[in-house]
Amino acid sequence: MIEDAATHRDLVRAQKAGVTIAGVCTGVMVLSAAGLTRGRPCTTHHMVKSELAAQGDTVVDARVVDDGNLVTAGGVTSGIDLALWPVTRECGPDLALAVERIMEYERRGTVWHAV
Repeated sequence: MIEDAATHRDLVRAQKAGVTIAGVCTGVMVLSAAGLTRGRPCTTHHMVKSELAAQGDTVVDARVVDDGNLVTAGGVTSGIDLALWPVTRECGPDLALAVERIMEYERRGTVWHAV
C-alpha cells in the first residue's frame, strides 16, 4: 500500500474534498508517500521518525499531532489517543472524557496542534 498510486490518489482526493485524514504508526508513511505530510507537522512510530523527516516532513515529538485536516499519531497504542482527539476537538473535552471512561482508557502524552 505504501507504493500504491491509486491509494495515494484517493487519499489526496479525499483531503481536497474536505476530509480530515488520520494516520497511526507506520501508516503515516503511506500518507507521506502520497505527499500529504510534506512540510507539515506530523509524527509516527519513534523507529521511523528519521525516515519521515528525510522525506521532507516536519516531525514533531508528540503522541498526537493535529495540523487541521491532517492528524497523525505515534506507535499503535497512540491510535486510541488519536481517536479521542477529534472527539475533544469537535465535541469538547467533557464528551471525550466520558468516552474515555466508557473505554476504561486514560489518555497520556502530548497532543500538539496548530494554533
